[in-house]
Amino acid sequence: MDLLSLIKIALIALGKNKVRSTLTTLGIIIGIFSVITLMALGKGVENYIVDQVANLGGTNLIAILPGKSDSEFSAPPSQQGQTITSLTYGDAQAITNSPITQHVRIVSAEIRGQFNATSPYYEIEAIVIGTDPNYFDIRNTKITAGTNFTANDIDGVADVAIIGPKIATLLFPNQDPLGQIVKVNQMNFRIIGVTEAKGIEDGQDKDKFIYLPVTTAQKKLLGVNYLFTAYASAIDKQSIPIAKEEIASVLRDRHNIDDPSQDDFTLFDTEQALSMLSDITDILSILLAAIAAISLIVGGIGIMNIMLVSVKERTREIGLRKALGATRFDILLQFIIEAVILTLLGGIIGLIMGYIVTILVDLFSTFRPEITLSSVLLALGVSSIFGLVFGLYPANQASQFDPIEALRYE
Repeated sequence: MDLLSLIKIALIALGKNKVRSTLTTLGIIIGIFSVITLMALGKGVENYIVDQVANLGGTNLIAILPGKSDSEFSAPPSQQGQTITSLTYGDAQAITNSPITQHVRIVSAEIRGQFNATSPYYEIEAIVIGTDPNYFDIRNTKITAGTNFTANDIDGVADVAIIGPKIATLLFPNQDPLGQIVKVNQMNFRIIGVTEAKGIEDGQDKDKFIYLPVTTAQKKLLGVNYLFTAYASAIDKQSIPIAKEEIASVLRDRHNIDDPSQDDFTLFDTEQALSMLSDITDILSILLAAIAAISLIVGGIGIMNIMLVSVKERTREIGLRKALGATRFDILLQFIIEAVILTLLGGIIGLIMGYIVTILVDLFSTFRPEITLSSVLLALGVSSIFGLVFGLYPANQASQFDPIEALRYE
């Protein structure tokens, strides 16, 4: 019997038992839906991480942290509860001006604190960043109104500020904030610029940041002479390793360090973070796929069980077909085709459901899941294989029936 005829017979048989066919496909639908959705969410996690790194300043960013860390991925270290003060604004300037830092594009300093900011109209708790003119370039933040800090603002410890858009809206409603006075910790600062809207990054609302000249924040607000962090941008991604060596050389020279194991600073680049996080997301994707595979296995077992029941109920039909000349292979192929059709149908429905869910997640959240071609091919390929594997045993059972005994079956 030709393949087209067998497919037609399989479709007719499945159509006669719609409820059973629906129940058979249900396990596969859930399994494929799980595969597609979980893999899309895993890809979304990867996309989110890459986007966050890009917002932080791209993949050329090198963070310079005070103190020697046990791990290049750990936070700025401390000793016995004391903040390490080994990094200064002079270090950042030295890296900028050194003739050996040929692969470093720009350098920026950072110190921060949390203070109440007030205006005649409102009061808000804000994060204050002490920094320099390079910060907005290196951290990928645009000043949409007003001007940036100048070298004179840094050198002169100027009482000027650049504010985030939410600070501008809350403290100066329906007004131009430029030239206005914002009071931070009871000190007056004249607003010279407003940054673009950035939203939540690193768990903080960057639209509520207030930026001051680094020297002003050090001397007038925090009363310190060190930095929390400095940032350097390599000229390109390939130059990151040599740029780190150049920075380390400058800092060791300034800090009189001969043995690199005695470094009082830590260099951390976003390429390292991306590599580590990529490994984590790969493992996460594998785990999610494994969880989804369990659903597929359960669905496959369900197909096998229901197909066995179907074979039992259709014993007389099988006997009649054999009596009319159908071969063992014809019977085997018919039941395999039925199982594959059911699993493919379940796979397609599961794929559509997964696609709808990813669209909804994308619409109603900041998360960006993504269905890849590989996940679609994997889902449909796996569903077909499961149909073949779990349909093989019932089909083999059906093909072995003796036609005379089958016709006698009640």
